[in-house]
Amino acid sequence: MSLYFEDIAVGFTYATPKRSVFEADIVNFVAIAGLYEDLFCNLEYIENESVFKSRFAPAALTWAFAQGLTTRTGLYEKTFLAILGVDRMRFLQPVRVGDTLHVDVEVLSRRETSKGDRGVLNSLFQVKNQKGEVVMQYEMQQLVQKRETR
Repeated sequence: MSLYFEDIAVGFTYATPKRSVFEADIVNFVAIAGLYEDLFCNLEYIENESVFKSRFAPAALTWAFAQGLTTRTGLYEKTFLAILGVDRMRFLQPVRVGDTLHVDVEVLSRRETSKGDRGVLNSLFQVKNQKGEVVMQYEMQQLVQKRETR
């Protein structure tokens, strides 16, 4: 069920489905993104010299997980038009192999556009692990379609 701009009030919240992080996710993302640095590709370095001491997901992969989990809700499947911006993105905890993530979303503000056929939602996204710890958070502005008026 896709929600239109008119369906969404300030304070509207939802939670995404959950997804676990696998070693293959990290390895494949590092390869696709070309992140061939010791921090992601050298286990001896990670375990002995990095501040993390075990393999973790690159920050960009955590954001990709958040976007994918949000898509799985189906809330904007037919009405989402674009990401207009991302603000105040913070990575608060490392995401590790075996972590299970979900995203809690709250609409902070909304406004209609001058075109009249769409609106902008500004929402807080909090990515949480299986312990309920916020591992990443950001505000995102999304362009969402309005219902057709006849």
